[in-house]
Amino acid sequence: MAFVTTAIGTATGPHKAYNIDFAVGAAKSNLRADVQLVQALFRIAHFELSPAFDPPAGEKGIEVDGKVGPATLRFILHWQRFAKSQGVKILLDGTLDPFRKQGEFSTIAHVRYALEILNNACHNKCLDQNLDNYKTLPDRDDIPPELRGELALPQRVIAKQYAK
Repeated sequence: MAFVTTAIGTATGPHKAYNIDFAVGAAKSNLRADVQLVQALFRIAHFELSPAFDPPAGEKGIEVDGKVGPATLRFILHWQRFAKSQGVKILLDGTLDPFRKQGEFSTIAHVRYALEILNNACHNKCLDQNLDNYKTLPDRDDIPPELRGELALPQRVIAKQYAK
């Protein structure tokens, strides 16, 4: 289940952030709504901003269908490579794990969560460009009803993966 949580923010103060309950990527749980959220965030980052973050080579869009196929896997690895090129300590493992708290490193590999970096990039770029694409994600008509329903639930603090 994808869910809304709160990010601390920096100069802008607290804001919504979108998280997943279980990892998305190759040979992972890949819950449909979690995958849809990741795909929706990639759509914002790579195709709705101007200038947008460069998408993977040859990609002209990303379908928000909840399926982890070759294109979604390319987007995940491409985003991780981009974050690493910006000096972020991150794994290039083709997986997006739920993040715990903003700025917190993973407990095993001691690296940043790529999904948190993606959220921050979408939020900050939309603010800079006076766009509400990120903020209104739960209400957008171009987002599958299943994902909108998950994001309409009350905010949570932690992913189910970590609540065990």
